[in-house]
Amino acid sequence: MVNIRSIFLGLLVLLPGCGKVVDWVQGTFTQASSLDSRCEQAQKYIKSITTYDQLTTTARFDALWLSNEVRSLYCDLFAIKFGKTEEQKMTLLRRQFEENNHFISFYVLSLYECPLGDPQSEWALFLNIDGKNYAPLEVKVVELSPEYVCLFGKKFNRFKLVYSVKFDAKNVEGFSLITQDTNNMSLYFRSTKKEAVLTWNIPFYTSEDAKKGDE
Repeated sequence: MVNIRSIFLGLLVLLPGCGKVVDWVQGTFTQASSLDSRCEQAQKYIKSITTYDQLTTTARFDALWLSNEVRSLYCDLFAIKFGKTEEQKMTLLRRQFEENNHFISFYVLSLYECPLGDPQSEWALFLNIDGKNYAPLEVKVVELSPEYVCLFGKKFNRFKLVYSVKFDAKNVEGFSLITQDTNNMSLYFRSTKKEAVLTWNIPFYTSEDAKKGDE
């Protein structure tokens, strides 16, 4: 049987110059179109932190805030992947924005050794908005869709669990927790010994995000 790997290595030796090798590969094998630009746009909504005990890693958390812009990027990727029409995409987008009217949501990556959401877990989490703390409505393990795997980029790997974390978007009086006057939103991870904080400077994000939420 012909060894494809051996043929390929032989061609690498015979073809002079790396540029020609790249050109030959691209011309011979069909290249998939890249959608990386959309995934890169989500990076500003991802915050990460690692805690240590001397030189040993004790915890690592990566959190993606599902803002209106992030949900828009998800809808773009989903629509392209499944060949949805613009109308179908806008229907999905409206549902995503409606979700944000009710919840402040995150996808959180955590090491398997640092489970979340169980009262017996070493680490607990809560949200702080302009000095006030809010307990999560939901913390559950989920399977991340390929679209969100793309948005997380290299921060996603098989050594981490994925959690869906949701907070009520409104206070007991029915007013939104995030407004045009909101300065900071921080996701706290706290144990009996350590604390890790991820902070989003809200004014940095809200200019375009607010416009999308009104569409």
